[in-house]
Amino acid sequence: MSEINYSALAGHIKTGIPSPVYLICGDDGYLRRRALDALKKQYMPDVLPEFNYTEFDGSICSVEEIAAAAETLPMMAGRRMVLVKDLDAAAIGAEQYRKLEALLGAPYDTCVLIFFNVSVKSSAKAGDKQGAMRSLIKKQGTVINCKTPTAGEIADIITIAAKETGAELSHADAAYMVERCGTDITNLLSEIAKLNAMYGGKITRAAIDRHTTQSLDVKAYLLASNVIAGKRREAFVIMEELFEERTEPVAVMAIMAGSFIDLYRAKLAAAERKTADDMADIFGDEYKGKEKRLSFSFRDSRRYPLELLRQWCLLLCETDAQLKSSRVDSKILLEKTLAEMFLLAERYR
Repeated sequence: MSEINYSALAGHIKTGIPSPVYLICGDDGYLRRRALDALKKQYMPDVLPEFNYTEFDGSICSVEEIAAAAETLPMMAGRRMVLVKDLDAAAIGAEQYRKLEALLGAPYDTCVLIFFNVSVKSSAKAGDKQGAMRSLIKKQGTVINCKTPTAGEIADIITIAAKETGAELSHADAAYMVERCGTDITNLLSEIAKLNAMYGGKITRAAIDRHTTQSLDVKAYLLASNVIAGKRREAFVIMEELFEERTEPVAVMAIMAGSFIDLYRAKLAAAERKTADDMADIFGDEYKGKEKRLSFSFRDSRRYPLELLRQWCLLLCETDAQLKSSRVDSKILLEKTLAEMFLLAERYR
């Protein structure tokens, strides 16, 4: 039938016609849970749910158990629902997989069968069992691919979620929260709930600044931005804040290195007359939720020669290796690296 993203799920449900089988997969755990909740709300039998609903742990149940539940006729209802969590098609034997193929090849129209991935990855490659299972479900039912949303999509999601809880949050301030607090939707909703309780529903930009915590991604990105801008004092202040917060040095270094690798990639892409959109297409989901920062990388990469960007990346990779293998104090290593990055910039001016 089809493969849809989370945004298209509401339209699918409005048709009033359920698919006989669904696969809920994708990178974003929050959206996967929301998709499951939406299907349950719409298609869970109202009559005798204790008889018309069955849930399985796919890591321990057999395909025969799933098939038996799916073929059981509903009791005093139009259909029944069967939910299977984390069935890893790659982990089951050949005989079990053949029975799974038979079930998915001819699903029962008196049952809504849902495969829900809590932790199992659903490969899109047709050559492996997970990919083949996905293809079968896509042919006979619906795959709901909850991809990592863009920053704008996340702002849409939390704006709607805030309204549902009685909080007043403008879309512009929601977008600002994404920039400040990161792209973890669960964390953003937790911050909104906190602000809602503190301010009685009205969430302002000032309240966001005063009472929300900048994510590690944001702080490390700001650290990198200050290096790029040549702001020594500001960079070392942020570094000190990260140490005071007992932030894992390897995590800081990973995000720092990512920011400068983005600059290096942007420089190479611009030399080939590619745009930020081209780069996002090339690297796929790696830049989902980071579109604005990617555009900043293209802007900032123009200010520095390619060789300096390369030297910065090499230095950060070297420090990352030392953090993971050396007994030298991590604070000293990071501060030394920061100083060397500013010195490298001086050489190329």
